[in-house]
Amino acid sequence: MKRISLLIPIFALFISCKEDDGLPGNTQLLKNPDLASPDGSVSPWMPVMEPGFTLGTSTEILRSANKSLFIENSDSLNTNSATWRQTYNGPMPKKGRKLVLKAFLKGEDIALKGPESNVFISIRAFPVEDSNGSTFGRYVTTLNQIGVSGTFDWTHLRLTLPSTPEEVDNIVVYLSMGSRTTGKIYFDDITLTVE
Repeated sequence: MKRISLLIPIFALFISCKEDDGLPGNTQLLKNPDLASPDGSVSPWMPVMEPGFTLGTSTEILRSANKSLFIENSDSLNTNSATWRQTYNGPMPKKGRKLVLKAFLKGEDIALKGPESNVFISIRAFPVEDSNGSTFGRYVTTLNQIGVSGTFDWTHLRLTLPSTPEEVDNIVVYLSMGSRTTGKIYFDDITLTVE
């Protein structure tokens, strides 16, 4: 009986430690990362359309499963940008946990026609500012880190938010084509994991 009474506090301590760890490593935060939803939709991926761009899905150009997302623009003077996005609203990673966004991109005739031109992926923690008004560590992007251009086969991109900030309500992933960028970019196998 004495042994059992000693084990109960140890077990309770073990349970409380597990709860404090938050989401375990390698937890996938995005839904439908390979765009193979049983109902055929790409939900919860949402297009953010701007004039001049075409956003859609392809069942011919894909890396895995049965479709990919694409963004296309043919107007080199178009100063808009276009995005596919997904919002994660589930249990948040504990402060300090690393988030890793991975995506595969395939390009057709990508041309960069201005200083803001690029194809990029991003992670943003919302709200944009914490209760102290700080935006530090709440956004990371591959914009200006890579120079995607021309026609290329599936290429792997990796982006890291080094430390999950405090006071996060949701996390949004963006797959984007910037202003004055022409061509067609495909996205597939998009994951956001906790490390």
